[in-house]
Amino acid sequence: MLGEHARPQVPMDKVIAFELEILGSHGMQAYRYSAMMEMIRTGKLKPELLVGKRISLEDAPAALMAMGGFEGIGIGVVTRFQ
Repeated sequence: MLGEHARPQVPMDKVIAFELEILGSHGMQAYRYSAMMEMIRTGKLKPELLVGKRISLEDAPAALMAMGGFEGIGIGVVTRFQ
């Protein structure tokens, strides 16, 4: 996270008062990659359904700057590099 989001404010008083749990994740564990790739290979998992648009590398900076707003369903993937 960057800029004003680099160090988010966490209301610890409410976490403690309401006995809340804080969970986080940076992604999938590496040892699970082979199982995920097998699911993709067999068609049980279809990551292509997550792609909302294909963009060029030239368009990537503008797409990154617009990530704070809603632009539709799916993610943008860079597929053109020239």
